[in-house]
Amino acid sequence: EKDADVRACYAAVLSAAGVDPGRVFWDRLRLRVQPPGESHMSRRVMNLTPHRDTWGSNVLSQINWWAPIYPVTADRTLVVFRAHWSKPVANTSAEWDYHELLARRRVGDDSYPLLPLASGPIDRADAWACVIEPGDLLCFSGAHLHASVPNTTPLTRFSTEVRTVCVDDLRAGRAAPDVDGAAPRQPLDWFKRIADGAPL
Repeated sequence: EKDADVRACYAAVLSAAGVDPGRVFWDRLRLRVQPPGESHMSRRVMNLTPHRDTWGSNVLSQINWWAPIYPVTADRTLVVFRAHWSKPVANTSAEWDYHELLARRRVGDDSYPLLPLASGPIDRADAWACVIEPGDLLCFSGAHLHASVPNTTPLTRFSTEVRTVCVDDLRAGRAAPDVDGAAPRQPLDWFKRIADGAPL
């Protein structure tokens, strides 16, 4: 996340995809590691259960970018629940607070949920397990319900991800539908301008 060369490369990739670094803001660039099985389920490498990123950010114009570093398969990847684009699901967004998460982390308390989660049944009939090649970049709305596919293969999954917000979309109200979010805050300070790091 803090390596200047890696950030510059990722910024160049986003720019090639049409992202304007002077108008678009991003959050932390993350390396996601998903070991096989259930033996290494710490907070940093756990399977992410169904969620919308917008449940936490409350920014409905948020775009997610995801890319595998090594080849992935349908049983070692990300899954998007397409039926829930317009179908609500019960969730914990109303009770989840980013500031509370930070306060707990400062004192070494890891008991607070890392993100808001679905608490109701998920319609998996139209779910799509993303299988793209290393070098490809998946772009999807932060409002899409998605999750980690539990890794049942013998190989660890390595992928990168970052979230972006275009200030023009935010000001114009261009956004995904909010079918079930109830976040109490909109932490715009998550996002920094790609070009110079200025906060949103």
